[in-house]
Amino acid sequence: MRLKEYLIDSLMNLTSDGIVIVDVNGSVLEVNKKFEELHGWTREEVIGKVLPMVPEHYKADALRLYQSLINGEQIKNFEALKLRKDGSAFYASVTVSPVKNTEGLVIGFVGVERDISEKKKAEEELLEREKQFRKLLKLNPEPIALHMDGFIQFANDACCKLFGGASSDEFKGRSIYDFFCPNDKHLIKARLQQVMQADLDGYSEFIERKMRKLDGTFFDAEISSTYVYKNMGNPVVQSVIRDLTERKKSEEAIIRSEKLSLIGQLAAGIAHDIRNPLTSLKGFVHLLKSKNTDYVDVMMEELEHINYVVNEFMTLAKPHLNYFIESKVLELVQSVIGFLKPHAHLYNVQIQLEMDQEIPIIYCIPDQIKQVLINVLKNAIESMVSGGVIQISFRSSLNQFLVISVKDQGIGISEERLTQLGEPFFTTKANGTGLGLMVCKRIVEGHGGKLSILSKINQGTTVEIELPIVNSIYQI
Repeated sequence: MRLKEYLIDSLMNLTSDGIVIVDVNGSVLEVNKKFEELHGWTREEVIGKVLPMVPEHYKADALRLYQSLINGEQIKNFEALKLRKDGSAFYASVTVSPVKNTEGLVIGFVGVERDISEKKKAEEELLEREKQFRKLLKLNPEPIALHMDGFIQFANDACCKLFGGASSDEFKGRSIYDFFCPNDKHLIKARLQQVMQADLDGYSEFIERKMRKLDGTFFDAEISSTYVYKNMGNPVVQSVIRDLTERKKSEEAIIRSEKLSLIGQLAAGIAHDIRNPLTSLKGFVHLLKSKNTDYVDVMMEELEHINYVVNEFMTLAKPHLNYFIESKVLELVQSVIGFLKPHAHLYNVQIQLEMDQEIPIIYCIPDQIKQVLINVLKNAIESMVSGGVIQISFRSSLNQFLVISVKDQGIGISEERLTQLGEPFFTTKANGTGLGLMVCKRIVEGHGGKLSILSKINQGTTVEIELPIVNSIYQI
């Protein structure tokens, strides 16, 4: 019997958990040393007493647990806030088992407590850090997504905006691979696996890829991923996505600018080398014409075409002129229409001029604007092989610019070709040089304006020439 008591005493006091034995009324029958240490009461102070170990606001929960225990159920590993003698509290993981007599009636309970205050503190700190981390992510100006096992857990505001979503809920639970081209899935998966295997030091360099928005449209982006933490044993990966659309446009603009600069330099040399022998050839052709030589008219026509191309080159090569004057656009447009009417009749094309509003005065070099209008109208006429109508209209933009709109009913231009218009030596004409539109753009941009083209196959083309208005003074 003494051996049994010794074993029970050893079991009670050698464990690192606090143990308390109470009767069905809650009166303490026995406690171990760890219980004394956890709560601050001595064994002599608690035997035969009902201890105030449960905070007031948790007593309703304790009563429900007590009811389950009376019914013979065991309560395992539930977390509870326990009180000490001095009124302070600590978190404990508690297991309570009912003690039954030989007849199966519950006669008491054994409670086992383990102090988990440090664990709870660490969890709360982790929760707070995660909360702060998510707050920083949410407000971060760079688009960021958190994903686990390939499924999105969180997308910050910038990411939602980039992909066309209203909130993170639209992305949560979706596969990260849904936002890439199907052909890129294996590449992205391999990169993410590499990041996760490298653990906390794992990250991937930025890689350029096409990504898909919620509406299905694709855009140029670069993406980098890094391992951030584990959730339930699974690695959580953070991916930063950057929109490259504007950067790509800037790079293309720089390349185009460099091309134009190079063409301008070449143009000066080519035009100079051609003009001298061209002058001589024209002189000799005039002599031949006086002698009624055959094919002189054909030769003269070809020489004039060469002269036209040389003049286009010279326009490219010349520096911007600075003798701008106030000009009435209507007079410039009417002059160009009169000049091109015979050409329009050949193609059975009518030119309609809409003048249902006052037209502002612009500040320009008239001959250069005429050159732009001639080129644009000539292109419009020649695109209408079956005839039709060209409409010229005017509108004011922000009271700062006059927009001249030239709309034809021609064959139109494909989206692919439209993006290439204005490139050196790119043309949609069989005998074109590709220099005309490039010269037009340069002239308009030199005036502080903009030339844009809208077109669809078999639906015609609209060219808009935007030029600055002079002091908002309107023509009478």
